[in-house]
Amino acid sequence: MLAILMLTLLWLFTKAPTFFEDIVGVLLLLTIVFIVISWVVLIVDKQWWKFIISTIISILIVIILGFALTFAAMFSPDGFGSKHSIPEGLNYHLPLEEDDQNVVEIDSLNTESFLQVWNSFQGGIYKYDFYYYALPAGEIFLRCYEVSNNIPLSEDRLKDRSTKIIDSTYSFSKLVDKKEFTIYEGDWEDYYAARIEVWHYDKATGKEKKLVEKIYRVEGWMR
Repeated sequence: MLAILMLTLLWLFTKAPTFFEDIVGVLLLLTIVFIVISWVVLIVDKQWWKFIISTIISILIVIILGFALTFAAMFSPDGFGSKHSIPEGLNYHLPLEEDDQNVVEIDSLNTESFLQVWNSFQGGIYKYDFYYYALPAGEIFLRCYEVSNNIPLSEDRLKDRSTKIIDSTYSFSKLVDKKEFTIYEGDWEDYYAARIEVWHYDKATGKEKKLVEKIYRVEGWMR
């Protein structure tokens, strides 16, 4: 178990080869098998106290190891931002802070102002406001891509987290108000550029249409 812990931490916190993950898996499986075999031997030999002590110690070690590995996995860097640096000369926006609330100007003639992304309580967690012209009833949602390589970001969760159901609108109006979403790729303060796209799903026709896109400097949430 100590070997598993050391190898896992080495794999998480360094640039060790990914086959370390396979080694950890094999060691964990062997450890479980040997512990179960030792329990069977102790029971057959009727060494009840040794069996009880072994069981208690094994459970305690598993709990401690589980907490340690969970903590390490949550806060270990994945290096996504450092591997995808912001292209030189790229024009991008910074997420807004709560203090910027009174200085945000929305202009119905300027599509750049239609999407406003705000920092939330932790890096990688954001909120967004969205304004647009008349739209049929349906859903507003986000898609995000890393700019330099067009890599989809948080594809399996982002749409559900960012979706806002809307009724039909007939004029320029605010459709989304501080809807929270999370970008998981990357680490705190390891910034990279992301293209955030706003899409509309038409409930009547079932068709999707991209409405606005805007490039932001983002960071990932370390979970």
